[in-house]
Amino acid sequence: MQGCSTDNSKLFGRAVVLEVALGCPDAVPPESERQALMAGTSKGFDFSPNTVTSDADDTKGYVENIVTNSDFTISFEGEVRKRDKLDQFGVGRFVKYYNDEVKAGRQPTIWVFMDYGPVQFQGYMVITALSSDGGSNDIVTLSTEFKVADSDTIDVQETPDDVAVASVSVTPSTSTGAVGTTVQLTANILPVDATDKTGVWSSSDQTKATVNSSGLVTRVATGTATITFTTNDGGKTGTSSITVTA
Repeated sequence: MQGCSTDNSKLFGRAVVLEVALGCPDAVPPESERQALMAGTSKGFDFSPNTVTSDADDTKGYVENIVTNSDFTISFEGEVRKRDKLDQFGVGRFVKYYNDEVKAGRQPTIWVFMDYGPVQFQGYMVITALSSDGGSNDIVTLSTEFKVADSDTIDVQETPDDVAVASVSVTPSTSTGAVGTTVQLTANILPVDATDKTGVWSSSDQTKATVNSSGLVTRVATGTATITFTTNDGGKTGTSSITVTA
């Protein structure tokens, strides 16, 4: 069938994440101020060790190499969209920030945070490359590169292991009310430092009581229904019994 719209949403939002934050090198921005730069397609790092080679000065004859410094670089590529998601720093803001800093006679520096498998890189870095390429309005890529602006801020930390969900309970565990009233349920996940606390709410009988994605129950008709919260991590469940009166 001709004339059908094309859904490009599946092309965006993959799990390649590089976060940035504005600030100065004297203070690391908190998690709340860090935002994903854009929908990423690739990322990488290069320590680029610079070495000095010595002449062979012993009987074994091998040239010896000494690392004297490291030109640390983080590279990132992402997809440009007409409108950035609200939880992203965004391409438009990033490009404008670069231009504003250069025009003001300042170095276009920014905090960069990049997860790379078992480690996370962070540092106060200067934008050393920024270009775009693409042949359509749907898929256009932007490439950028960061190099060290303040060596004292560069840090590599091991990424903490994920903490699995052990159990979940729902409060209140029982609730009684008239048709048309509502009650807010809360999913209590243990341990409290579990990595993934997301889950799905469901009702055993939507003709008696419904529940939305945030756990708000609406009583529909007289009778009973069991509301269940199922964790995305491990499929653990907690329930609440809802009674609806006339």
